[in-house]
Amino acid sequence: MTNTIESPRDRLERLRAEVADRKDAALSIRPGDEFHVLRTGISIATGRGLLSAAHQTTAGETIIATAEMIAASFSASGRSWMSIIGDDAAQFDRWGEIRFRPGRAPEDIQRWNEWGDGQWSELREQARKEAWAQPTAEARADALAAVEKKFGPAAPTSTIISTSPDPSIAAAEAQRKALDEGGTRLAWAYEAREPGQAGDRR
Repeated sequence: MTNTIESPRDRLERLRAEVADRKDAALSIRPGDEFHVLRTGISIATGRGLLSAAHQTTAGETIIATAEMIAASFSASGRSWMSIIGDDAAQFDRWGEIRFRPGRAPEDIQRWNEWGDGQWSELREQARKEAWAQPTAEARADALAAVEKKFGPAAPTSTIISTSPDPSIAAAEAQRKALDEGGTRLAWAYEAREPGQAGDRR
C-alpha cells in the first residue's frame, strides 16, 4: 500500500472540479441547449472576467448556451440565473418579470417589450407595409386585420403646444411699443463721396 501526499496545487484543482460538478448538477441547461428571450435589452455575459463580452438580448430571439456563458452565469455565492430558466414563478420573484423560457422561440412570440415602444412601432409599421402590398383587396383586408390583432391599435399621436412666451416675440412687441410711444429708432446715414472730397478717410 502506498500513500500519496496531495500537493496544494492538486488539492485546489480537485476542489475546483468538485465545485464545477456540483454547479453542473444544479443546472438543467447544458452547453448546446437552446432557450429563448422574452425581453429586449438584457445583458448576458458570454465569458468570465471584467473585460469579457456581453450579449444584449432582443425579445423573441433564440440563444444557444455555451460553456463560457454557463460558467459566467454563476454569482459569487455559487448560484446561476440559468437555474430558473423554465421556472416562471422564480423569475418573477427575482426580476419582477419573466425573461427566459427553455427551447426555441415560437413563431408567434411577441418581439417587443411593451405596446407603443420603439420596437413595437417598427415591427407594426413593417407588418402594415407588407399588408398593403398584398395583391388583392381581400388579401389586404385580411392582412391588415391580422396586424391589428397581433399589434393592437396604433399608438395615438399628439402635438405638444408650449404655453411659454417666445422671447423673440416678446422683444419685438417691446420694440413696437417703444416706437409707438415716440422712441428713437437707430438710423444709419451714408452718402457716397468722390475720392478727395471732405469726409473721405481713405
